[in-house]
Amino acid sequence: MANTPHIAQARRHTCCLALSWFLQIGTITFICLGLASEGLATHLVSVTPTSLTYYAVQGASNPPSKTITVSRPYSSSATLTASDDRSWLTVSPTSTSMTSSKNLTVAVNTSGRGAGTYNATVTIKVGTWYTKTVPVTLVISPTTSSPPTTTTKSATLSWSAVTSTPISGYKVYVGEAPGQYSRTITVGTVTSATVNSLTVGKTYYFVVSAYNSAGEGPPSPYVIKTIQ
Repeated sequence: MANTPHIAQARRHTCCLALSWFLQIGTITFICLGLASEGLATHLVSVTPTSLTYYAVQGASNPPSKTITVSRPYSSSATLTASDDRSWLTVSPTSTSMTSSKNLTVAVNTSGRGAGTYNATVTIKVGTWYTKTVPVTLVISPTTSSPPTTTTKSATLSWSAVTSTPISGYKVYVGEAPGQYSRTITVGTVTSATVNSLTVGKTYYFVVSAYNSAGEGPPSPYVIKTIQ
């Protein structure tokens, strides 16, 4: 019977060791469950599309903006942030809250950029546990049209003065068919005029008439000129 206190003490020591191991196992299990929960949440987040490609022509307008959709099967609120890494690329909003779904707008600016292929990345973060990168490609094609060239010229007309009656001036009529004149130029009492903005390759008809306070006289016979 003298050994009884030692046996009781040994049993208490064994129980303490068992409880200690149980607490350690419980802590490890809790940590593992937390990691598994975050890993599961990561797999359940969806980002579509997974890449973006824009096509543009050098010197032309910017291509339309595109949308990235971030979704997850939860109704709880989470912080969503987005960023880009190039000056010609813009993603918005850069910081917002989301529950089950949120759209991001991605735009490109081609102003001042030459023909070629440009690459960038949009980085998306949900909370502190999910990060996704979306590659962005911008393809700018060279312009196919040559710089505009001068397509108009001028023509100089001259005529004999009217001496039979006092006049106030002359009018020059210009058109692309006889009797169908789309332009009228009042030139005063001079007997010559230069007509500008005549399209190269077209044929024009010209007539001149005199006028005074009593009215306008009959037109002259027309003259023809093809602009070359």
